Amino acid sequence: MKISQYNIDSSPSVSDKLIGTETSSNNETKNYTLGSIAALFADTFEFTPVLAAQSTVTQAPSALNTAQQVTFGAAQGSSGDAVMISSGGLITFNQTGLYLINGYGSVERQGSSGGTAILLFRFLVNGTQSGAVKAFHLDTPNLSSPYEITFPINITTAGTTASFEIMRDSSGTNAGGLYPHTNLGGWSNTPSAEVNIWQLQ
Repeated sequence: MKISQYNIDSSPSVSDKLIGTETSSNNETKNYTLGSIAALFADTFEFTPVLAAQSTVTQAPSALNTAQQVTFGAAQGSSGDAVMISSGGLITFNQTGLYLINGYGSVERQGSSGGTAILLFRFLVNGTQSGAVKAFHLDTPNLSSPYEITFPINITTAGTTASFEIMRDSSGTNAGGLYPHTNLGGWSNTPSAEVNIWQLQ
């Protein structure tokens, strides 16, 4: 039997249907709504937290066009864990699978005014850039610009590494970095950088 090719619906709804095979009914062909499939995935799979790390130190590149790896505090985990991180900020995935990464940086320019600083931010897998470089134009000292990004990553090889880097680009002045902040209102302090990772199980 040949199934014809139909137009793609770019706006599906939860009541739309797919054709499938129900193995518990002697492989009977049935229709399934997108809503029921989504609910099945939500009940069957869940993301489990496997790493939470943050840094409370200032992270500022030493010079223009000089990349600096972002750190997230003390080393955590070992080869027996799904994910581990070094004190230098290198993340190692010891198990294959689908992960969700949340990265945060407290981007700021401190010191003297004058000109515009260009701070760059990127993500690397096995030492190679993954995704686009993000840029921050900082023309005002002591104005914090929190940056947060969440994205999935499929790890197909155990031992895969990941890291974040920042750099002051020479198209701007030599200023800018990731800065922590001490809070006085009773809440915990704001880290300069934070990373959280969940594993789909």
